[in-house]
Amino acid sequence: MAEEQRPALAPSPAPPGTSLGEKLSTSVGIIAAMVLAVLVNLLVARHYRRWDWTQGGLYTLSDATLATLRSLEEPIRVYVLLSEADPLTLSVRHLLDAYGAETTRLQVEVTDPDRRPAEFLAVQQRYGVVAGKTEDGRIVTDAAIIVARGDRPHFLTASDLVEVEDEDDLRARPRLEQALTGAIRSVLRSERPIVCFATGHGEKSIDVGGAGGLAALKDRLHKNNYEVVELGGGRGDHGHDGHGHGDHGHDDEPAAPKEPAAEVDLGRCRVLVLAEPSQPVPPRDVARYRAFVEEGGSALLALGPVPDESDQRYVDLGLSGLLAVAGVELRSDFVFERDPRFRSTQGFGETFSPIVRPHPITEGLVRAADHGLGPVLTVASSLAPAKAGPVAPAPLLVTSDQAFGMVDFFGWARDPSEPKPREGDHPGPLTVAYAAELPKPAGSTAAHGPRVVVISSPSALYGANWQSPELRGTAVFVESAVSWLAASPPMLDIPDKPAVTAGLRLSEDSLAGIFRYVVVYMPLAAALFGLAVHLARRGSERRPGGQGGPGAPAGPGAPGGRERDSEREGAS
Repeated sequence: MAEEQRPALAPSPAPPGTSLGEKLSTSVGIIAAMVLAVLVNLLVARHYRRWDWTQGGLYTLSDATLATLRSLEEPIRVYVLLSEADPLTLSVRHLLDAYGAETTRLQVEVTDPDRRPAEFLAVQQRYGVVAGKTEDGRIVTDAAIIVARGDRPHFLTASDLVEVEDEDDLRARPRLEQALTGAIRSVLRSERPIVCFATGHGEKSIDVGGAGGLAALKDRLHKNNYEVVELGGGRGDHGHDGHGHGDHGHDDEPAAPKEPAAEVDLGRCRVLVLAEPSQPVPPRDVARYRAFVEEGGSALLALGPVPDESDQRYVDLGLSGLLAVAGVELRSDFVFERDPRFRSTQGFGETFSPIVRPHPITEGLVRAADHGLGPVLTVASSLAPAKAGPVAPAPLLVTSDQAFGMVDFFGWARDPSEPKPREGDHPGPLTVAYAAELPKPAGSTAAHGPRVVVISSPSALYGANWQSPELRGTAVFVESAVSWLAASPPMLDIPDKPAVTAGLRLSEDSLAGIFRYVVVYMPLAAALFGLAVHLARRGSERRPGGQGGPGAPAGPGAPGGRERDSEREGAS
């Protein structure tokens, strides 16, 4: 049979060439994309933004840090002397990147002592860094970070960057921002204002720790570049009186015995602090303190009700002459707050949150109030303007209208019940903190006159305000008052970051359990799973194939069989 002729397939036409219009449009699109990419890069460079997704906002800068960085007028160098393997290195770099996004005057140099020994040696010789080697050959230094302004350095150790909160639970609280911003402020300040705490009249020592001590305030002032000293008083007595009236029930950590405070020239002090005297102040000391204020000094007076030995009346501290300089007088009463919105749920209202009045000192309390934090006072007397004061004092903290000052407190204390105002008591609202600024002395070149702040509750200075987050508002108030008195920038106010688990503590039983899981259970589970897969595959291979299956022959009825039959017929 003649072979059947099949028609030849016509070749497909070639695609037409690219026209000039398509070439131009493609070129224009590419150029537009390039221009758009350049514009986007310029926009991003001018409006640099970072997003912090860490828990607690570890790299979100506070307002205090932003203000510090944006006010820099000269270069500040930061030397990071941490090795690449140090757990703090990555966090420090991220935080310094956030700092660099706010200012161009911060020059950061990361010097790994192990990988860059020559650069580290130059820094070591310039700033006198002490270094040593561990058993495995790594270099360790006494400074993790150096912040320098010219030849004036500030050293930060690893303990400054992280605060261990619970050694047993291995929890640590990052303090990177507090340490770095505090170091920058320290090298910027050309002088250290001296804050003098008066002693000798039953005041608490600045070395007494605990919730009712002053050590936390002293430490806070030191970290903000203030020099803190004790000023000797008339009696040379640096402790409390023998009746314990100055404690108000607080359990303080006992201070170690020490020598009497060295006599400091009061004229060198920027701020005089009279913190809770429990004994009458001699007239010569009052005259000395008053002359200090009248000649241009500033003073912070934290006074409160002090019972006498018989618990029948209050001790006359003899400070009316000093208070008169500020146009303030201290009343002999005991303040009770009756408004449930401001009083504590515990007690009779002796612990309360006063209302803040506008003043440069209270500006910092606005941010604290946004977080629901305000000043809290415990045990206070009321203050009043003096009848013939040289200036009109400005109220800072006041009570509500429902508060009152109880005059016969000792009569009520014999049989205490819910306090109610009686005839002769002082009705609210009552002022518990005043600020006054006096005219500048003749011939003074200072930018302002003498300043005085009077607080009628010594609890404002207690360490609990810096140790308890709920009392943060009181700490902000005291810090703002000291800054205003010293005419210094506001103190560094950076909220603490949340504590995180910094490690894992394993017992012998835990290690044995981990060994069993890793060496026995996990390999055994993998082996059993592999065996199950192998058995499943073998079972599918032994299963007989059906008609038309992969192993079945192509019979005449199958599609492949019909094709071969037709091919044989065509060939014959």
